[in-house]
Amino acid sequence: MDDALVALLEHREFKNISIMEVCEKAGVNRSTFYAHYENLYDLLKETQERAVSDFFTSFGSTLSSADFSEMTAEELIFITPQYLVPYLSFIKKNRRLYEVYNNSGAFPIGDMDKQLIEKIFVPIYAKNGVTDKRIVEYMSRYFMSGVTAITMEWVRQGCEDDILFLCEVISICVRPSMKAPL
Repeated sequence: MDDALVALLEHREFKNISIMEVCEKAGVNRSTFYAHYENLYDLLKETQERAVSDFFTSFGSTLSSADFSEMTAEELIFITPQYLVPYLSFIKKNRRLYEVYNNSGAFPIGDMDKQLIEKIFVPIYAKNGVTDKRIVEYMSRYFMSGVTAITMEWVRQGCEDDILFLCEVISICVRPSMKAPL
């Protein structure tokens, strides 16, 4: 049913999708739906959880096997094509779901953000001497808001710009001294 919901999201907004349509698309009865979910928001939450898992999987072993404590501060800069390409490719592939996640308020807010902060930002900031949880939270939100604004605009424009071009734009915004050629 997750796949059915995502397929429907490709063409319609979440608020315009019915349980009956999800069931038809998934080839199941309504009773099957209700045996697993109370409502569409429950299905959407499960779909989001799967997307979060798929998101982290899209990086392969790059993030999961990284030992941040052993990396230098320079190695902890994840605004490089090595990390941005999988991130942006995932968003492009899951464009409609990403829009729903960021626009509808339907997803439990912050699930993916919390994982990003814990898995990526906390170790990076700690390596650079920033350990106050409040500061880490604010800095992480600031960073993620900027990257999200760029990616949402890209999504709004149909992901037409090349992923490597978008990597350059994000890199320039995060580290203006890089002055990557456009």
